[in-house]
Amino acid sequence: MNTLISSSSQHPEVSPSTQGSHESSCQATQQTLAPWEALEAERLLHSAHQTHREMMEVLDIMGWQELPSAVISTIQDDIMGFVEELKGHFKSACPFVALRRQRVTFWVEQVLQDPSLESEAVQALHVKGL
Repeated sequence: MNTLISSSSQHPEVSPSTQGSHESSCQATQQTLAPWEALEAERLLHSAHQTHREMMEVLDIMGWQELPSAVISTIQDDIMGFVEELKGHFKSACPFVALRRQRVTFWVEQVLQDPSLESEAVQALHVKGL
């Protein structure tokens, strides 16, 4: 099933091999937290799993699954922007967004061709705070 177009209210899929560990970790969490804390922790965990799954799907669609983790973490917000556009939530006509996407695509292609450029790509794509 394509998770980018599926309902966000569905629960994450748990494979049979990890189901036991998932249940035991949830039980351990519920034993140490108040009921409302356990529910919030479960909600956050579900959201994190869904976000990760969507990011991995976009990386697969774009052929970027071989990117080093440092580059992926640097462009994480950009990838989530791609996810939102693929879901049809928005399409930006902003020239600055288009320029950023061009830079991301350029550096990703460079790193995929020559992995030794990873540190240069991370430096070039890192968004400096205000």
